[in-house]
Amino acid sequence: MKKLISTLLAVVMIASLAGCGGKQPEAGSSGASGSTGATEQVNEEKNGNKTEIRFAWWGDTKRHEVYDEICNRFEAANPDIKVIREPNSWSDYWDKLATQTAGGNAPDVFGMHPQFVADYARRDALAEIQSYVDSGIIDTSKMSESVIGSGRVGGKLYMISQGLTFTDQIVNTTLLEKFGGTVKALDADMTWADFMAEGEKVTAAAKAAGEDIYWCTDYSNVYNTFRYMARQAGGDLYTEDGQLDFTKETVEQWFAYWKEMRDKGLIPDGAASTEDMSASLEQKIFTQGAVCYTTAPANQLHLYQQQMPDAVLSCARNPIGNDGARGEYIEGAHFAIANTSTAEKKEAAAKLIDFFVNTEESMELFKMEQGVPANSEMAEYIKTLLDETMTIEIDFVNATMAVAGEGTYAPVGATEIDTAFKDAAAMVQFDEKTPAEAAEDFMKAAQAVIDKNQS
Repeated sequence: MKKLISTLLAVVMIASLAGCGGKQPEAGSSGASGSTGATEQVNEEKNGNKTEIRFAWWGDTKRHEVYDEICNRFEAANPDIKVIREPNSWSDYWDKLATQTAGGNAPDVFGMHPQFVADYARRDALAEIQSYVDSGIIDTSKMSESVIGSGRVGGKLYMISQGLTFTDQIVNTTLLEKFGGTVKALDADMTWADFMAEGEKVTAAAKAAGEDIYWCTDYSNVYNTFRYMARQAGGDLYTEDGQLDFTKETVEQWFAYWKEMRDKGLIPDGAASTEDMSASLEQKIFTQGAVCYTTAPANQLHLYQQQMPDAVLSCARNPIGNDGARGEYIEGAHFAIANTSTAEKKEAAAKLIDFFVNTEESMELFKMEQGVPANSEMAEYIKTLLDETMTIEIDFVNATMAVAGEGTYAPVGATEIDTAFKDAAAMVQFDEKTPAEAAEDFMKAAQAVIDKNQS
């Protein structure tokens, strides 16, 4: 299914965008339960006296509730605009967005991630939004130039930052300390070798006490976490001109590391890990209290804590290279507007974005939902509202910013490459291929995508 979606995005999108004209779909029902979108094309721009826009985002049930209430507040402040809500889980969100965009049925405003932005911006699926900044509809005056620049691709502004964060590890410190593990400070480092050795010690202590736990969840198919090892090897995922910036040997090293973790019983087997990837937050293995570490954006710490009231959670940096090399890079989600939307819908979408990132009415609810707010005044404002867990998130992000570098944006085809990486990891997870074989297959598949999109 994911291969089909990637093909649709790569092959169909250009033709469908060119032929979709100005007609927009009549959206479905509103509310956090989500809508399935349109059933027919219509010329009507408004629902009665209201401009109707569709808004899509990813997240868990709690995030859906937060975004839903912010939309309610936006509608109260903008009675001429109606927001149709389309929430989804992370993996399902990107599959659906690719299909919608390829079919000319993209939401008017939606969440975007640096991992996938090139697949949309460079295929003309995202609207340029500098005009909304220039007109004052979207206020960026309280954002640093580096934060504003994170929304540019090829020198053009396509996105507005929702917040700043890092891919990190969420730690169940209660479980860790129970079996003699060491809780690291927010700015402490450990190597990949240290991480595995500590895991062996803690899981052995648990087994001796008659309990079976895992050291961490399986990160082997998480392309964004592999990026740390790629950067530690001296590269990144991609070069500035859109080529792969890592070697087959680095990919093989990555898959071999996680195979060793799996063989030692430090992470779940392939079947359990596959099921865990698509599980809701409340159903994940980590949330059930059977794992010490899991990979997640730092700003999700409070979401896990809400699900685990009997445990104390914290953040930890991803391991550094065994030679001390670092891999941190500035991350964060963004808002984008569909290029296929009409002018009136685009303006309404821009107003929604501004409301989300620049108003206390939104930030009272939004807080650290997507990281430290891009608006510096809003970042100060939410400090008065945060609980202890959210304060840890801010402290972790600030501590990690000090050692983080810049990353390059992905080229066209990044969605297909991400899918190919997951497919290759799955081959190793289920012992169908060796790390070397899976790495070789992935490099060929990834290079084929690069070549196809640059020809």
